[in-house]
Amino acid sequence: MALQPFEWKDRQALIEHLFPVQKISSESYKEQMAGSGKTLTALGSYWKGRKPLILNKACILGALLPVSDDALKDLDVFELLMAMDTQSLQKRIEASLPASKHDEVDEYLVLPYNEQVRKAKRPEECGDDLFKPIWSKVNAHLGTTANTFPELMEQMGIARFGHRPKVADVFCGSGQIPFEAARLGCDVYASDLNPIACMLTWGGFNIVGASPEKRIEIDNSQKTL
Repeated sequence: MALQPFEWKDRQALIEHLFPVQKISSESYKEQMAGSGKTLTALGSYWKGRKPLILNKACILGALLPVSDDALKDLDVFELLMAMDTQSLQKRIEASLPASKHDEVDEYLVLPYNEQVRKAKRPEECGDDLFKPIWSKVNAHLGTTANTFPELMEQMGIARFGHRPKVADVFCGSGQIPFEAARLGCDVYASDLNPIACMLTWGGFNIVGASPEKRIEIDNSQKTL
């Protein structure tokens, strides 16, 4: 049965009870050290307030996911959505290794989490296929019927607020928070007094976040100029 509007309105959020800080810190450090490999770096690498996209994702999910009477299952579902579970990490490590060394993955999975992350690809580098196996477990625990993050966001938002979640960042800087919120499927509002910040945020949405067709159109326009 689908979640009903406001079904979760009085349920506490996961982030109020548990948050795997050590794992999220390792993932955030991995992203920060990616340099030019970061998703939004090309639009302005020098921005002191730049927050890791994966940290933004963790905070948004943590604020929406409800607490149940099974804390371990709550944590399992959160880690599935963050690609921090063992199976996802295995795939992320495999993605960073040549095919001839895939049989060595088990050697990495016994290392401390930060060492595993250091060897693995970042979740956003692996694409949507990384998350395809998780939805049956996520839906069984939450009562959702999602197969993508936008579907999950909409259903959780309706259960909490009666509508899709809205994220507003009135000092958006380089646009890290609104970019990740939009990528997850939230409605987003962003503003800043600094015109450069506004330009970077606009570029994140309309260039980096453009559809493949739009990117081709942009490339062709650049060549014409």
